[in-house]
Amino acid sequence: MELSRVIPARRKTVKFKWVYKFFMQATDEYLKIRDGLHKSRRGTMTFCDWCKKPFEKDEWFALAQPKIKQDGPKRNWTLCHGCADLMGAPCRKENPENWN
Repeated sequence: MELSRVIPARRKTVKFKWVYKFFMQATDEYLKIRDGLHKSRRGTMTFCDWCKKPFEKDEWFALAQPKIKQDGPKRNWTLCHGCADLMGAPCRKENPENWN
């Protein structure tokens, strides 16, 4: 599992150990709390760490663990479903709407 993109003069690739596609839903309460944690910048876990797209209200997002010794955040990444799908990774959770 990996994501890659072309950056001027080079290509950036990040490899991941696992991804939970339906990790959490970005509710109003969640976004308000996460944005309030960091006054000087955008709150963490309120946008996709790969494409930087902010999460919309009630949008599901993924959580992925990057492999050690790579560029980028040294923590689990939040990803939009578009980026999680781009990885082509088998996801470790099903769609919660299918749970009975």
